[in-house]
Amino acid sequence: MRKLIVVFSIAIILFLSVLSCTPTSQSPAYTPPPAPSVPTPAPAPVLTPAPEPTLAPKPTPKPGPIVNRTTHGRIRWDETWRGEIHIIGDIIVEGGYTLTIEPDTKVLIAANSDIENLNTDPFLMKQGIRQEQPGEDPYYRGVHFGEPFRDEGNHISILVHGTLHAVGTPEQMIIITSDSPNPGIYDWNHFNFKNGTLSYCIVEYYRCLGPGDDTEVSYNTLRHVGECAVCLGSHSALIEYNAISYAGHELIDMHGSSSVIRNNDLGPNPDHVGIIIDGGSPEIVNNSIEGCHSGILFISSPDTPTIEDNTFLNNRQDIENPY
Repeated sequence: MRKLIVVFSIAIILFLSVLSCTPTSQSPAYTPPPAPSVPTPAPAPVLTPAPEPTLAPKPTPKPGPIVNRTTHGRIRWDETWRGEIHIIGDIIVEGGYTLTIEPDTKVLIAANSDIENLNTDPFLMKQGIRQEQPGEDPYYRGVHFGEPFRDEGNHISILVHGTLHAVGTPEQMIIITSDSPNPGIYDWNHFNFKNGTLSYCIVEYYRCLGPGDDTEVSYNTLRHVGECAVCLGSHSALIEYNAISYAGHELIDMHGSSSVIRNNDLGPNPDHVGIIIDGGSPEIVNNSIEGCHSGILFISSPDTPTIEDNTFLNNRQDIENPY
């Protein structure tokens, strides 16, 4: 027993010796691990609304044909006439637009009335009969002494500053006439067109027809006219295959014009002239000129006209040329 106690004591002494030889170190303070870094969120994108899609402008709807209608006024679009059209006031087709008159259309123009006058030229507005005045031009602006003034406020004019496309057929002629049961040569005033074609039409009881440069007047019947049936003035047009008769002045009037006038039947026009030439270089070829006071009258020296292969019959004088 004593030995056991001794041995146990020695063991304790040795254990304590070992402990005393082991360097002592202070345990470090506990440091918690760093919190995991949270990435900074990217800024939210600024959303710019998508622009509204640019739409092509809608085309202006094209008016349909005017069919069996009454009309008047300014036309600022392309317009088509069909059927029976009643004109009760001035018509002005603005530049850049086209008036189309379809085959077999009948245009009735109110005689000696005008619900909407669009032409206020003071001379054209004059009323009554033009009386002779000393020193005045007897032919001033186409109204001769003893003739009624144009009285534009009570007479319709059709003025096409754009383009006229009035093209009938031999079987379906276009008719443009007075609506009077007893029509006369002063029932309506001007029918002027700056561009285009008048073809296969019957035009009657008007004051004057004025085609512009490079226009075409062909295969028409032009009759019962107050002034010149075709008033070219200085314009140069193609006038062919027409039957032109009974005008208060000449059938074709030119002043410095170089028009081509061919293959027409001109006359009768017993009190007035078939063709007047006042300067210019017109080509007058293969026409029949019959029953006129004078077939062709020169009122000034022309430039270089071509006059050939025309037939003259029953005129008081075929060609009157003092120059």
